[in-house]
Amino acid sequence: MNSTSARIVFLLAVTVLLLPVFAGAQRNQAPPPADGNVTALGAFDCADGVVLDDGTLESGYGWVPSAVDGRYVQRFEAADFRSRRMEEICICWTRTQPDDEVRFSVELYRDRGGRPARSPEVSVEVVASMVPTFPDGGFYSVDVSDADMHAPTDVFYLGVRWNPSEDGFFFVCVDQTETTPVVDGFFIDDRADEWTSVLESNDPIFDDHRAMMIRARALEGYFPLVPTLGTWGLLILVAAICAVGLLVLRRGERGE
Repeated sequence: MNSTSARIVFLLAVTVLLLPVFAGAQRNQAPPPADGNVTALGAFDCADGVVLDDGTLESGYGWVPSAVDGRYVQRFEAADFRSRRMEEICICWTRTQPDDEVRFSVELYRDRGGRPARSPEVSVEVVASMVPTFPDGGFYSVDVSDADMHAPTDVFYLGVRWNPSEDGFFFVCVDQTETTPVVDGFFIDDRADEWTSVLESNDPIFDDHRAMMIRARALEGYFPLVPTLGTWGLLILVAAICAVGLLVLRRGERGE
């Protein structure tokens, strides 16, 4: 192999090795840094609920337009709420392009070993209109009182899901104020197999992360956690019921 061929092979090998790095770098978007702290607008902002941000946005988390399923969620603890049943979820949105309407879902995920489960427990689809242009942002309130949105685990996750290929250049507002306690958050899109923590990601847009501007308010009262059986639990329950039924029938045939 001559020196030219060897050089070409070396460059191809380096390119292949760096492809995952480039792909990861293009997965997320953030608007340019804000010059100062901007207070998010919104008459209904869950201020009397669980608030983990300081009310000002310095950046935002979004997706490249090639993604078709992008999600961001934030970690919450059930003990911080007045009950386990959510009443209202408030999301702060901002944008960088002329389109001012985004269709999205607010979703709740149970905890699976320190990370969100792959699928949501509850998902409620809504539309946010007249979203402000960055560096401004606005809170959008979603009434989930009829959605039976319970916190299924002591730690759980609330967030948003949307299609960036249809609603591109929208961003979930982010608080980067140094005095705000750091709150873990996670993201995943249609090209990923598992959730990634913003605190573990190598993407530089998360370097100054403190909290996503996702808030929630719970209903007053006592709402006991009703355990779910899952697929295998339901199958076992059905099998047990069938077995008891057959036993009763056999005893009836024997005259017992």
